[in-house]
Amino acid sequence: MGKTALLLEMADRAHANEFVTARTTCGPSMLDNILDLLQRNGSPFVSEKRQPVKGFSAGALGFSFGLTFTDEVRESYGFRVKLEMICERLAEAEKGVLLLIDEVRPELPEMRLLATTYQELAGEGANIAVVMAGLPAIVSEVLDEATLTFLHRATKVELGPLSIPSVRAYYHSAFMRANRSLDDALLDRAAEATQGFPYLLQLLGYYLVEYCPEGEPVKPDELESAIDAALYDFDHDVLGAMLRPLSRADMTFLEAMSQDDRVSRVADLQERLGVSQGHVQSYRRRLIDAGVIYSPARGELAFIVPRLGAFIKREML
Repeated sequence: MGKTALLLEMADRAHANEFVTARTTCGPSMLDNILDLLQRNGSPFVSEKRQPVKGFSAGALGFSFGLTFTDEVRESYGFRVKLEMICERLAEAEKGVLLLIDEVRPELPEMRLLATTYQELAGEGANIAVVMAGLPAIVSEVLDEATLTFLHRATKVELGPLSIPSVRAYYHSAFMRANRSLDDALLDRAAEATQGFPYLLQLLGYYLVEYCPEGEPVKPDELESAIDAALYDFDHDVLGAMLRPLSRADMTFLEAMSQDDRVSRVADLQERLGVSQGHVQSYRRRLIDAGVIYSPARGELAFIVPRLGAFIKREML
C-alpha cells in the first residue's frame, strides 16, 4: 500500500541528505534508465573544469564533461563499470548514490545484474544504497532467487493500512494548507472513509478540494459527494483491475471469503466450498501470490485491500 509514494518521499529525503537518486520501474530498460538519471541528477554537483580524456583509470577519467561518458567508455564498458565510475565521481563531490526500483521482477536478467552489481560495489566501499518495492509475493520470489540470496540481509518493511488517527492528523494539516476547514465530526468521517488505504486518502483529498469552495467550511453533503466519487474511482480503477486477470474458479473462492466480515477461517472455506484441504491450499497460495489476499494468522485468510469483499459480493450477484 502506497509503495510508489513512499519511494518518492525517500528520494526527496535522500536528496536532502547528500545522495543523488535514480528512481525507475523494473524492466528491460531499467539499467540504462539508472545511468541516465544519475548522470542528469548528479551533473550539477560535478565540476566542469576538466579536460576531455579518453579511457579512464580513476576519478574523472572516462568522462568528457560532468557525468557524460566519453565515446570510448560508452561503447566499450557495461553497466557495472559505468555505475562504479559514477559512484567514484560523485564521491569526489561527497555525494552518495541511491537507487529506487519499483515493481521488482525476479525473472529479469537486468534485475540480477543490478543486485549483484550493488553487492560488489557496496563490498568495495562505494557509498551506494538500493531500495526495492513490489507486491509481497513478488518480493519473496526476489529473495528466493538463487543468485540474489544476499538480499535476505536487507531490511524488509511490509506496508499495511495507515492508522485512522494518522489519516485524520494528515487531513487536518493538509486541508488547513488548502484553505478548507472541516469540523471534528466531518474530519472523523473523512478519515474513516479511507479505511487506511493510501490511494483512497489521495482520492478523497482530491475530490474534497474539487468539490469544496476555498475559504469556506466543508458541508456534510459536499463531503459525502467527495466520498462517493472517491469510492467509485477506487472500486473501478483498483479493485476491478485487481480482479480482472483472475479465473472464474479464483472468483468463486473469493466469493466464499466475502461471506465473512473480516477474516475467513480456512476450515470454514473448505466446508463452504465442499472441497479438500489441498484444494483450498492451492487457491490460497495462488491468490496470495497475486497480491489479492494474505494470511493474518495460521489458518486464516483476509482480503489485502479494503472494500474488496463487498465489491466481490456486488460483482458476483
